Amino acid sequence: MTLRAGTRLGAYEVIALLGSGGMGEVYRARDSRLGRDIALKVLPRDVHALPERLARFEREARTVAGLNHPNIVVLHSIEEAGGVRFITMELVEGQTLATLVAPGGLPLQRLLELSIPLADALVAAHEKGVVHRDLKPGNVMVTREGWLKVLDFGLARVTETNTGLEHTQAATVESPLSTVGQLVGTIPYMAPEQIRGEAVDARSDLFSFGALLYELVSGTRPFAGENHADVSSAILRDSPPPLTSLRSDLPGELAHILERCLQKNPRERFQTALDVANALRAVRRTLERDALPAKSKNEASIAVLPFVNRSASADDEYFSDGLADELLNVLARIKGLRVSARTSAFTFKGKQATVAEIGHALNVATVLEGSVRKAGSRVRIAVQLVNVSNSSSLWSESYDRTLEDIFAVQDDIAQSVVKELRRALLGEEADSQASGEARAEVARAAQGRATDPEAHRLLLLARYLRDRMSSEDTEKAIEYLRQALALDPEFALGWAELSRAHSQAADKGWVAVAEGYGRAREAADRALLLEPNLAEGHAALGWIRMGHDWDWRGAEASFARALELAPGDAGMLRAAGVLNYFLCRVEGDLLQRAVEQDPLSAGACHNLGSVREAESRSAEAEAAYRKALEISPHRNVTRSRLAVVLLAQGRGGEALAEAMREPSEWARLRAQAIVHHALGHGAESDAAQRELSEKHGDDCAFQVAEVHAARGEVDAAFEWLERAYAQRDGGLTAVKVSPRLRSLHGDRRWNVFLKRMGLGIGD
Repeated sequence: MTLRAGTRLGAYEVIALLGSGGMGEVYRARDSRLGRDIALKVLPRDVHALPERLARFEREARTVAGLNHPNIVVLHSIEEAGGVRFITMELVEGQTLATLVAPGGLPLQRLLELSIPLADALVAAHEKGVVHRDLKPGNVMVTREGWLKVLDFGLARVTETNTGLEHTQAATVESPLSTVGQLVGTIPYMAPEQIRGEAVDARSDLFSFGALLYELVSGTRPFAGENHADVSSAILRDSPPPLTSLRSDLPGELAHILERCLQKNPRERFQTALDVANALRAVRRTLERDALPAKSKNEASIAVLPFVNRSASADDEYFSDGLADELLNVLARIKGLRVSARTSAFTFKGKQATVAEIGHALNVATVLEGSVRKAGSRVRIAVQLVNVSNSSSLWSESYDRTLEDIFAVQDDIAQSVVKELRRALLGEEADSQASGEARAEVARAAQGRATDPEAHRLLLLARYLRDRMSSEDTEKAIEYLRQALALDPEFALGWAELSRAHSQAADKGWVAVAEGYGRAREAADRALLLEPNLAEGHAALGWIRMGHDWDWRGAEASFARALELAPGDAGMLRAAGVLNYFLCRVEGDLLQRAVEQDPLSAGACHNLGSVREAESRSAEAEAAYRKALEISPHRNVTRSRLAVVLLAQGRGGEALAEAMREPSEWARLRAQAIVHHALGHGAESDAAQRELSEKHGDDCAFQVAEVHAARGEVDAAFEWLERAYAQRDGGLTAVKVSPRLRSLHGDRRWNVFLKRMGLGIGD
């Protein structure tokens, strides 16, 4: 019996049928208690009609529910309501591996991105005594955020169902246990012992894993035939074509792993999934070493990882993070040294990643790592510079000092790093002349910092808080900076940081725009008065000139000077790139360079997506936005921008789904209004536009104008643009490039408005 939409089973309301098969149906349902959508699987009556079979199923299900792994779909509960027995599971939306099979196979990097987490999932299950028994491409999904998820360990087969928007989890239930004589699985991926009806164990899953991966590698299944009997016979008797004969770029080590997984005799296969996972990781490490770009091998490049806080108090984490951050900032100002941006380097905080993995991800030749132990006024710092190509230590040192000596320690570390990088990567002699040059470069790069250790500590704490991007933390950051500047009024870097904090508060609407930017300007001017060559001071002034003054030439001059002073700083590249975007300039493609310098920055990827969207390069815009969401799945605004890009590609259903998932209310309403209008849903579009205007008209006037323009309501769009101009709405910086305003370009009022913004021809 198929359940209709709206049917209630206890706390769950059925939304739609996702899939069905001979052994049951799976529905999308809403959990009213927790306010989330889940997958609800109705068990076939022959499962719960027989007490022994039901008890056996529930026993196995409890074991499966105990699997806690990010690559395994979560089983929430087994319940009964209205005489219907069902299980609830994590709802997974995305596409199955079956849809990713490509002629000639997937790229090697993508293969390893998929196969290693799949092997990890098998490790977690097998350690709990759970065997899947039906592993195949259709049973493994890749979510829209890029996570790999294995469905129904030990419980079910999966029916691949296309919803019209994307493949969505749709599983059906059958007997949870394999017994002698019982055939469970999908023939092209079954181990020989399964086909013979013999008992199976974890090694049977490894055979299926090998068959699955063989298909992803080559684009063809390892065992072929015109019917099930032919395929079964091939599995029992034949060896698959050697992968190296099908694909010339395949490493021999990877081909050997699959060959071993596909051995007929379980004793000749890998004996555990952990062995397979370790072997795949070894292949990845080899490929990463071989594929490390010549650019990073032959240039002085470095990533400064967040230092590990080994202090007794977790509250001292700001100090360990701040010390690494300060070193990164100094090194980014050394000419000829390319430094991975903080955003990307700090992504690895608390993660178990090898130096090779980090070097490959950040495209650098060396990694600086360290630890900090702080006790009272004393601090112990241990640092190590590691060569990515062979994971060898180039240099290491430990320092036992007082907080008063912290600046000398930072300079010492920076000087040693510069000398070692030049010696190891550029072949320069580590003589007294090189030491003198390193000292001079570090001294120039360290300009503008505090002379008072307590002021420096307060700056680190303030920067740590400002990065959290909340009103409360920004307010605290401002107060700490004021305290720091009371201790050290000539602390130029502190004034620049205070300027950015005030600009942030004004830009986010946490304080009045005029008041916030006025204070930001005073602080930036003070920073540059104290230290005219402070890159952060010029960048702070540039953000004010761009975001509030609409002084495009002034902003351009500020960012150019900041880049000149700190050529290795991705933040400066990104600022100048955003300005070029607003001015419709593409020279140098600075935002592309910012992404290369800061590859794990969601903000940099989002900015690049905005540029590609404005250039009508929608596929590239989609890729950039998806990369931003892969890095930060809950990031504000990005999903709403992705929705509009998908709409431009004619993918209306997907666009609406992304718009609904946008976490920021104003951005969600803007996207919903635009997408619903394009899909002909007039009432829904009107409702979203009205709610956006009523709730956010005072702080999102520009976005309301975009909605009216997208709906073809030209007069209303210009009225809201005028309102945004009067409010000094920061969104107006994008007025010239917003694709949603293109319907206004032919109106005589358009060029007049651009002229007022200083964005007209000849301005």
